[in-house]
Amino acid sequence: MKNEKMIRITSGIKSIWQNKWKSLYPTVYLLIMYVIWEEGKGHLPEFNYISLPRLYFWIFGIFMLEIAVIGLMQILTQLGTPAKSKETEKRLADIGFVDNTGKTPKLLSKKKEKNRMILEFYSPRLPFYEYEEHRAEIETAMNIKVVSVNPGKDMQHVIVRALATGESAPQMIMWKDSYLDKNDFILKLGESYFGGESIDLAVVPHALIGGGSGSGKSKLLKLVLMQSIKKDAVVYLADFKGGVDYPKIWNEKCSIIVEAEKLSDQLSDILVIMEERRKQFVESGAPNIVEHNHKTDSNLQRIIVACDEIAEVLDKTGLEKDEKALISQIESKLSTIARQGRAFGIHLIFATQRPDADVLKGQIKTNIGMRICGRADKVLSQIILDNSEGADKISPNDQGMFLTNTGVLFKAYYVEDNCLVDEV
Repeated sequence: MKNEKMIRITSGIKSIWQNKWKSLYPTVYLLIMYVIWEEGKGHLPEFNYISLPRLYFWIFGIFMLEIAVIGLMQILTQLGTPAKSKETEKRLADIGFVDNTGKTPKLLSKKKEKNRMILEFYSPRLPFYEYEEHRAEIETAMNIKVVSVNPGKDMQHVIVRALATGESAPQMIMWKDSYLDKNDFILKLGESYFGGESIDLAVVPHALIGGGSGSGKSKLLKLVLMQSIKKDAVVYLADFKGGVDYPKIWNEKCSIIVEAEKLSDQLSDILVIMEERRKQFVESGAPNIVEHNHKTDSNLQRIIVACDEIAEVLDKTGLEKDEKALISQIESKLSTIARQGRAFGIHLIFATQRPDADVLKGQIKTNIGMRICGRADKVLSQIILDNSEGADKISPNDQGMFLTNTGVLFKAYYVEDNCLVDEV
């Protein structure tokens, strides 16, 4: 491990860089040392009995330089040592959170705002996953609620975002049109404890929203589709429950599909559009819809294919042979869009509450980059996130709370069912 003194000094320099006012400490210290040097240098000639005044002048200069350097290093060390860092490291040692040499991670920085805190640890011998595996013990020892654990600038630095115990989840956050992001094609999802959460379909083209009954997943789907419509995307919504959850205005602003045959036909049309765009992009020399629109001054719209309860669409249980064949065709078309849709501005957004492990499989699930899980049991959380953290981190009473596959816990913005009325 690096010398602890050097770790603290490096952290102190970083602290000064991030908080320029802290530069006052070393500046004032060096100014004081300069004054002492000037005063001392002026008094040296008074010592007439010194036979080698020049030698003593250099001795005095070297002594002052050493004092200045030592003092400066001490100041940087103090600036790089968060309050109660020793206490924190002792608590980690008490629960056995140490590396194979018996050393605990070093707390490099601690930023606190109200009951929220961001802690940066350094340890070259403790793998990143150890922090997750000891999450419960760390929470108990430090009396905090860990929200997320992420790598820092490298795998030896770890960033822990946490709440003071007793901090409650944010209350309902109503959507405001002022939240609509002007960038193409960023959709706002809600607010985490440490900032806003969103999805950029230009980067992560497809999303899966899961959650048990009453978790708020349908509201989150409406939030995403509402923004897509307001961003002038073409939205197709497959809702095999008959579309009863969507007021009349939704039928005017998007195409709601309630039958498998019509969905299959619409997907065929979308694949034709995708092939047409492919040819257009070759002609314009553009790799994606953004570049093509920019180069040609075109205004090709993004296309959103959404399924409210994807299990109702793809489940083949109890179907006749012809019906199974139709569902297989739909699955194949969705798979093609999942693989190729990103460049052509064609996106899939699915919602589900049924824990059917075989519904989303193969290339469809592999190509869904953003997965969001609301309140769920371990089985559904495993299907959505490939882990049980949705069940572990979201309490049964947390409606509208979601966890992403990147580990971000957020409260979704709430939209009314008639959120599109102002678009008339």
